[in-house]
Amino acid sequence: MKKIICISFLLIFGVSFSQNENSKNNDSIVWRKVTCENGTEQAKIDFDIGIYNCYSYGLIFDKNPDLSTYIQEYRRKKYGIDTKNAGCVITEYSKCYSKTMKELVLKKFGNDIFEKSRKEAEELYKRGKK
Repeated sequence: MKKIICISFLLIFGVSFSQNENSKNNDSIVWRKVTCENGTEQAKIDFDIGIYNCYSYGLIFDKNPDLSTYIQEYRRKKYGIDTKNAGCVITEYSKCYSKTMKELVLKKFGNDIFEKSRKEAEELYKRGKK
């Protein structure tokens, strides 16, 4: 009976210990991936293959959600620029990704691309509502 209890104890302890070690290793891998440098590098990679993710962060009050959705879809279809609010949680990775991507997008499409595309979409939206 003592042997069964000892073996059970060792098995439970062994499984528990191995899970803790794996979670520590996984956490440290994830932590290394969310650095500013990796965010900057990923933005450049995405930009080079035509993925233009221009996300904002924070709380927004949207007076006209239908219009905002229309503008987002218009930008995505016409320019390939994906704009949306990504919530309140921002990491060094996402901060650097967003900064780099915005700089690259402005360089490619012009400094007024967001205002220009908003006005274009608003005009089309107004015409469709009449």
